[in-house]
Amino acid sequence: MPRKKVPESLESAASAGRLPKLIERYLKFCRKSEEKKGGRFPNLAGFCRWMGCGMDAVEQLRLTHPEDADYLVAVMEDEALNSPVLSPTVVGAYLKRRLAYGERAASASSSADCGEVRLIFEHDIAEDGE
Repeated sequence: MPRKKVPESLESAASAGRLPKLIERYLKFCRKSEEKKGGRFPNLAGFCRWMGCGMDAVEQLRLTHPEDADYLVAVMEDEALNSPVLSPTVVGAYLKRRLAYGERAASASSSADCGEVRLIFEHDIAEDGE
């Protein structure tokens, strides 16, 4: 029985400088599928599945190899923005949910991030108006 190939981790691929080449192979895989089946959208989760890992591997890559994680996200962003497969609405949702578009602006204005606490009382316990 042939031995099953153990999937390469994102970290080891980044450490060895193979991550850009693997991303390119994944994109070629998606393009071939697009020609045959009518479309395969290249995305971050699909890349992780293709690599044999989960999304937590991307989070770990952000900690150990931030430049490589940034490159991976940039490639997936570019592919999403230029995708002929999906509608702009779906692409927008993908960018917001998977690639954290709009998250920074929302968190910057949050009072919880500033350490501010705000109390709102809906009624006057003593009923004296003060």
